[in-house]
Amino acid sequence: MTEQPAAGDGDGDGDVAVAGAGARRIWILAFVGFLLTIGAWSVAAPYDGTPDEREHMIRAAGVAAGEIAPPPAAAKKGSGAFQDVPAGLVREQCWQFKPAVSAACAVPPGSDDTPVRAGTGAGRYHPVYYALVGWPLDIWPGWSGVLLARFISAGIAAALLASAFVVAVNWSRRRLMIAGLLVAVTPMAAQMASAVNPNGVEIAAGVAFFAATIPLFLDCRPKPHHGLLILAGISGLLLAMLRQTGPLWLAAAFVAFAFPWRQSNVGRLVREKAVWWWVGGIAVAALTAVGWGVVMKSSDLGKYGGHVYTYGQAAFAEADRWRSYLDQMVGVTSWLDTRMPAPIYLTWQFVAATLLIGAFVFGRLVDRGRLLVLIVAGTVVPSVMQVALVKQTGFVTQGRYMLPMLAGVMLFAAYVWEERGLDAARSRTLVRLSVILLLPIQLFTLILTMVRWQDGLPKYLTFRTINPFAGDWHPPLGSITPLLASVLGLTLLGVLAWRVSMRPLSEPDEPTPAIAGETPAADLR
Repeated sequence: MTEQPAAGDGDGDGDVAVAGAGARRIWILAFVGFLLTIGAWSVAAPYDGTPDEREHMIRAAGVAAGEIAPPPAAAKKGSGAFQDVPAGLVREQCWQFKPAVSAACAVPPGSDDTPVRAGTGAGRYHPVYYALVGWPLDIWPGWSGVLLARFISAGIAAALLASAFVVAVNWSRRRLMIAGLLVAVTPMAAQMASAVNPNGVEIAAGVAFFAATIPLFLDCRPKPHHGLLILAGISGLLLAMLRQTGPLWLAAAFVAFAFPWRQSNVGRLVREKAVWWWVGGIAVAALTAVGWGVVMKSSDLGKYGGHVYTYGQAAFAEADRWRSYLDQMVGVTSWLDTRMPAPIYLTWQFVAATLLIGAFVFGRLVDRGRLLVLIVAGTVVPSVMQVALVKQTGFVTQGRYMLPMLAGVMLFAAYVWEERGLDAARSRTLVRLSVILLLPIQLFTLILTMVRWQDGLPKYLTFRTINPFAGDWHPPLGSITPLLASVLGLTLLGVLAWRVSMRPLSEPDEPTPAIAGETPAADLR
């Protein structure tokens, strides 16, 4: 994802080269920053410290041992399957769902590699993700294997996010998409990416896919950039296979950006042979994933609700749950039991709303239509599906499930606003304001979640009770390690975003058109 070097804007900030070695340096720095930020969560969490991690670890260890398609069985809540896994990974829960109880009561993972039969609710899920992360769990079932499996998942997510960052630098006219990326990578996204759970990599793949797809379909350069094609292809393949909602996200992106035909790059893209190879691969992956779901009955999530709702009651109950969904997207961490103070959520949601409102105000009719397609696919469709299935599953939807799609909303909103209405100076200000407001929230969320794991949540939060070095449980690498990693990672990301947010080209401040077929040749950048 390289492009011609950006010229300085003469405002004294200096220049940031984004071609060749410059782009590679930005990718490496962004990768290290994201890996440290996500990896801090990996080393801070106890075993089974994030939602359903034990279920996914058992599935991953089973796949690594060769049990790729175990027979569907009533292993958990009437669904799932049984897998043969090392005994050191099979542990009972004791602190989950008890916010005041620390993780000290739990037996840590051990090195006992004796095969035992264990049930998991993830036993029917597509095996690709689990094959990537599961082998350390089968070889070293203690803490070493658990941490390595987490780091593999975190590394995949960090690579995807770093690639999205480079796209935002190279293909965002005023680099406001960096603010969209910072909003999309919430503390909840970081926690999920740090765990053995396909949802974390799915969120990162959603960020990378939309970061690449937006310029592929809408940028006016004469030929699609092969780096964008590769990123869109790899992240599209991951979205198709990681979770059952992936094909929905892919279809929504196509509908949003391909239409109307004459105002997108579809005509250019279809003439590229590489495009057809990637589209064919993604289509095969999606069809294979759908076939897997039918054969393995992976859409049978089991029964989680005891109350019988009418569809009308369920619709109103689902609408009322959206307040909690919005907070969960930002970060209701641990096992959905660690809430931040209200200003944390309001601040993050304020920045997100600013991007969205700016896009609707300054965007044209076609931009608003595309935004609505993405919003409906990311919010209305999951809620409709939840209401339709409520009698079988109860309410199982969580805010984190929508993050892959809503990442596209944030990135496209930033793209529209900078193209249609926001000049370079104010775009830079908004990016830097996002750094100042959002990155400290990432660190605070980690600290409070560590307090919850190590000492249980206090009845009242005070400066004295928020102590990540206290408690009767501590991470296997100590409490200082995740804190130091998080500070270093967030600082690196903040400095990088601050530096590259400078005005990339000397250009007039008035908005310029950016839809294919409308941009003058002199404005192609």
